[in-house]
Amino acid sequence: MKALILCANGLEECEALVTYDLLFRAKIDVKLIGLEEKIVSSHNVEFLPHILIDNLDYSNYDCLILPGGMPGTRNLESNLKVQEMIDYFISHDKYVAAICAAPSILKHKGLLNEGKFICYPGFEEEMKTADCKAICDNKIITAKGLGAAFEFSYEIIKHLINEETAKEVLRQIQY
Repeated sequence: MKALILCANGLEECEALVTYDLLFRAKIDVKLIGLEEKIVSSHNVEFLPHILIDNLDYSNYDCLILPGGMPGTRNLESNLKVQEMIDYFISHDKYVAAICAAPSILKHKGLLNEGKFICYPGFEEEMKTADCKAICDNKIITAKGLGAAFEFSYEIIKHLINEETAKEVLRQIQY
């Protein structure tokens, strides 16, 4: 299985990096994809992505992951390549995962009108929100925020591989 984590300036770095770490531990081929050559988080943490979005062939990946944070969520949403990637993953029946404020990007695209979803409080915009930290509904995985990064990663691993692997990863990190 292969996953992409989209990284824009202003993202919540732990939502991206904790998710990266747990997927890596599950032996998922996961890559940090940068909208810029160097990413500067909302907390002024700098890191380098593996691949720039303009150099990426995403057709053979199974899951697209959108971290939240501000203004990172707005930076992701305003990027035409990100919009194109979301459309591709949805139309090819692949997983799309969004945490914190990032589910609002999917809501604005009309993707969260049916089913149950979760996001950071205040970004619901009339979504039917679930009463949990993370949930998967119709191949869209959403989570509440940084405090739900472990549950978010668990859901991704569970759906890309299986529940046993997801539980083992959490056991290994003493969750």
